[in-house]
Amino acid sequence: MNIFKKFFIILSVLGVVSCDPNSKSNDNETLALLALAIPQAVNLNFEALANGQTLVTGSNINADGRTVQFRDFRMYISEVKLVKADGSTTDVTLSSDNVWQSNGVALVDLETTQTTETNTKVSGTALAGSYTGVQFTVGVPETLNHLERTNQTAPLNNGAMYWSWTGGYKHAKIEFSLDSGTNWTSLHLGSTGCSGAPNYGNCTAKYRALIQLTGQFSSTNQKVSFNIDQLINSHNPGAAASCMPLPMMGGPAPCTTLVQAFGLNTSGLVDSSLTQRVFSLK
Repeated sequence: MNIFKKFFIILSVLGVVSCDPNSKSNDNETLALLALAIPQAVNLNFEALANGQTLVTGSNINADGRTVQFRDFRMYISEVKLVKADGSTTDVTLSSDNVWQSNGVALVDLETTQTTETNTKVSGTALAGSYTGVQFTVGVPETLNHLERTNQTAPLNNGAMYWSWTGGYKHAKIEFSLDSGTNWTSLHLGSTGCSGAPNYGNCTAKYRALIQLTGQFSSTNQKVSFNIDQLINSHNPGAAASCMPLPMMGGPAPCTTLVQAFGLNTSGLVDSSLTQRVFSLK
C-alpha cells in the first residue's frame, strides 16, 4: 500500500472517530491501530573499526596488534528485517535512490581509495512496533545476482563489484595488506559453483552471510559496527592471498578464517557451528 492510500485511510478513520459520539470508549484502540498503520523509519549506520578507531583506507592502521593497510571495503546489504523480542521478524522495505539503494539492495562503501564517494547508511521503513534487533544478508539476493549489470540501476551497475566470469556480484569486497602495502589479501565473497550460462541457475556455494544482531536497539538511528581486528585475527597468509572462495579457486587456505568470521563455512553456507564475529550493535 503506498503512502497516499495510507494517508486517506487514516483521514477516513479519524473522521469516524471524531464524528461518532458513541466511539469514545474505542478511541484509544483506534488511535493505537492508526499508529501501527504508519510505517516507522529504519536507519542503519555502518562503520568499520580497527583497534576502536574508524577505518581510514590507504593508510597504515593498527588492528589485531599488527600494522595493516586497507585499499577496499565494500559490501552489499539486502533482506533487511527487524527482530522482535520473541524472535519473529518484520521485513524492512529499503528506499530507492538509484545511487546507493535500489531493488531492495544497498551498497555500503567505507573506502576512499578506489572511489571518492562513501556510503554508510542503509535506510527504509517497516511496520511500527517494538524491536530488539536487526537481521540482514551480506550479499545480493539470488534473484538479482545473475542479471546483466550494465542494464541495472545503481548500485547494481557497479563493475568493481561484479564477477563477469561467474555471472554474479561480489557480495563483499575487502582488500588489505599486512606488509606495508605489499602482499595484498583480496577477500571477494561471491557465489560460485554457478552453471547454465548466460542466465545461470542456483549456485552451489552461495557465500551470503546471514547476520542477526540483538540487544540495545533503535530502529530509527542504529549504528552497526564491523570489527576489523576480529576479521583478520589468525589470518597469516605469508604472501599475497586471492580469497575468491571455493570451488573456483580450488581450496580455502589461507582464506578460511576470513570466511568463517562472517559465520560461513568453506562451502559457502551459513553454518550454525560458526558464530559470526565481525558485526555488532553500537
